[in-house]
Amino acid sequence: MQDTRILLLEDDRETRWALATVLRREGCRVTEAANGEEGLKALVRGTFDICISDVCMPGMGGFGFFAAVRFSEDPQLASRRSLPMMLLSGKVPTRELAQALDAGVDEFMEKPVDPEEFKARVRALVRRAREAETPTARTRGDLADFGMGALCQTLNITCGNARLRVQSGPITAVLDFVKGVIRNASIEGPAIEASGDSAALEAIGIQSGTFEILDLPDEVPHTVHADTPGLMLRAVTRSDEIAEQVKATAALGASAARSAEMPTVNVGVKVSE
Repeated sequence: MQDTRILLLEDDRETRWALATVLRREGCRVTEAANGEEGLKALVRGTFDICISDVCMPGMGGFGFFAAVRFSEDPQLASRRSLPMMLLSGKVPTRELAQALDAGVDEFMEKPVDPEEFKARVRALVRRAREAETPTARTRGDLADFGMGALCQTLNITCGNARLRVQSGPITAVLDFVKGVIRNASIEGPAIEASGDSAALEAIGIQSGTFEILDLPDEVPHTVHADTPGLMLRAVTRSDEIAEQVKATAALGASAARSAEMPTVNVGVKVSE
């Protein structure tokens, strides 16, 4: 791995130092970053052979960083879309691992890492990267891999110009991003048809379905006037509130079912004459 250029993202200083030390002892040239935002800046400034990133970091985490690199409309990041990536996570549930690999993550490793296994996986990733042909950027997928929040955050942070089209059953939603800002939104379905701020809020809140990232049309109407970060925050808050309402409703239903199953006891009251 002599002279392999590695971008390392890890918010914990001690863990970052330990990983960087292991890599540097193998002759690698390591650039360190504490989160996804710092990683994107480093990626613009430098050239790297692979990237290793923690999943859970303050601000933009590992999945957000991965999506930002793969989907970026920034010309400065366009040549980095095929950068091989390894993600590190304290807990790697089978579903999470499968989704990450299916989405295009090249390697996934559970923390705390064993130094010898870590070095072996990095060597394998570097070897595969050198042997593989340059892949094309992914512009469509399943919301199970990348949620609407991550997609919108990516287009917002990278100042992307794109149309995000989502299909969730019979519902079709469109978000037009101009320099990272949602300028137009529409949503259509059997029981809903809206545009503007309300449509944007509904679209960002969609949790299942498929997505496509398309080129913007020549003319984009200005129907959305709320700021994009505010819309994303409201959508997350609204989803949390709905989830709590569902839990409360389920709890009431379970309680009612238990009450219905309880045997009734007839208590006779004798009234003395």
